[in-house]
Amino acid sequence: MRFLWLFIILPFITNGQHAMVRGVAPLSMGQEIQLRVYDDPISGKERILAKQIIDVDGSFELKVFPNEVQYAFLQVGQECADFFIERDKDLELTFVPRKKDPNKPEAFYERHFFAPKILGGKSAKMNQQVIAFNDTLDAFLEALYPILVNRKSPALVAKALDGFEKAALKEFKQAEPFVKNYIKYSIATVEQTFVGNRDKLFAKYLNGSKAQFNNPSYVDFLLQFYQGAVHKMAVVNRYEECKKAFDGKEAFAKLDQMLLEQEPMLQDVYVRRLVLIEGIDGLFGQREFEAEKLINALNNFGMFSSNSYHGSAAKNIAAKHEKLAKGTDAPEIEFRDLDGVEKRLSDFEGKYVFLELTDAKNAYCQRETNVIPNLKEEFKNFRFVTVCVGNSDAEMKSLQKQMNINWEFGGVQISSSVMDDYDVKSLPLFFIINPDGKFYSVPAKDPTKGAQDELMSLTEKLKAEGRRGVGK
Repeated sequence: MRFLWLFIILPFITNGQHAMVRGVAPLSMGQEIQLRVYDDPISGKERILAKQIIDVDGSFELKVFPNEVQYAFLQVGQECADFFIERDKDLELTFVPRKKDPNKPEAFYERHFFAPKILGGKSAKMNQQVIAFNDTLDAFLEALYPILVNRKSPALVAKALDGFEKAALKEFKQAEPFVKNYIKYSIATVEQTFVGNRDKLFAKYLNGSKAQFNNPSYVDFLLQFYQGAVHKMAVVNRYEECKKAFDGKEAFAKLDQMLLEQEPMLQDVYVRRLVLIEGIDGLFGQREFEAEKLINALNNFGMFSSNSYHGSAAKNIAAKHEKLAKGTDAPEIEFRDLDGVEKRLSDFEGKYVFLELTDAKNAYCQRETNVIPNLKEEFKNFRFVTVCVGNSDAEMKSLQKQMNINWEFGGVQISSSVMDDYDVKSLPLFFIINPDGKFYSVPAKDPTKGAQDELMSLTEKLKAEGRRGVGK
């Protein structure tokens, strides 16, 4: 009989855990809208919780199942609106991206984020409070800017921040508990950046505080507070011990103990292990740490961790480096040149390839592309390939003419799989790919920052192996 009652009430329990996000996107009719979340607090790995084609009247309705209060964003193409979702609560909003100034150049960003207009729903109050606070903080920082530029006394900055904190706590006295913590750690990050005394910051914001890995302002403050701790331990102070630890199956446990010995403030095991995971991510490419051993340590910990945040972060970071590791297959890129001809990265197998992913309209990217003709002249046995990400034909033609590009050149859409396959967060990016289509250097040196030396080193290495040239 007990089991019968369980089967009767289980559907009601399950149905009560979802969140509904609905609204209108009048400028995006007929396009796909996705509701995305981060899979963990630090790796940047995303999950699509729900998606649909926006109706002809501009409406959409997405049903999802969050674990708790969770940062999320709606995405249509390159435009994103971010907010928080809550279990068993609905949210209504409008998705209308801000207008772009066609005459104003902008740097490459993977996506453009904006705050949606909240219309209603049980989660409306929390999101309206977060948006209101963010506007208040932006206004404060804008007013504080002249003091920072003129290098006024830190005491003046501290006094201004103290006044802002008191005013914010008073204004948002009735805010929901999650919002109060969001405000607390947003202010903490500002204090840490411009004022902070480390001991006082720890006593005020971290000592005895429960970890809040679903709160992005807490995670930002936490990682900034312990920034460089793992690097200092593994690369500077205890390099040989750490390198040896990665040889064994208990690597993570040994590193965890060493980190505690170095950072007595990291008594909270949940916080310490998140800091360690994030720190191991930064060890790839450092000194003589082998990527395979770092990946194994992360995977082993992720597999057996009882904390879902830790487990997901460790496995996602390991997967990121497995995908973009030296010796792994370079993901295929299908691009179109300016004559409309479809080409593939794999077309160039048989020679070493110097691959550039770039933004044709960005000045910094253009500076790097401008050096490639010199590299191409010096290293004639390499194939040079430039792929523009998210640019129009007109923008690419302008770059080609300006740089006199006479090597493989084309473009992909911002929606291309290249964004995920090559973990594109900013541009430009460079890679060296061997004749078998596998990564040789990930990422490679920028043309203005050592690419010539890296290519020369590779050339000399191949000559020493008895080869008469590169890529034959």
